Amino acid sequence: MIHSYNLKNTDKPYLTQFENGIEGFEPIVADSRVQQDGCHMSPSELFEAALAGCTNMTLSGVMRKRGIPYDDIFVDVSMETVDGRTVITRRITVISDAPEADVRAAVERARNSHLYKVLTGEIEIQDE
Repeated sequence: MIHSYNLKNTDKPYLTQFENGIEGFEPIVADSRVQQDGCHMSPSELFEAALAGCTNMTLSGVMRKRGIPYDDIFVDVSMETVDGRTVITRRITVISDAPEADVRAAVERARNSHLYKVLTGEIEIQDE
């Protein structure tokens, strides 16, 4: 499946608006510089959010499918460069009264979300 995104520059340097052409989809604004008002995410923050969101969606789906009740799911993702390598740290917290073993099994299954598989596999980017 090909996803197409329309990226528009704004009147401010580095500020970019993402749109995907789907009616009703709200544009996402990214800025490569830290914003003092905190209203825009950097491309790195969008990347971290994508991994956290994919993990959260996968885990909530696994838990619903297995009938495991939960109150909330938190996924914290951070990214840093260590010795020239990118290190991504992901922490998953589930608030649930279900047996710990059931929750742990669901979390282990959800650790292999689609985006996780992409990031841990061999990646090739073909520019056209």
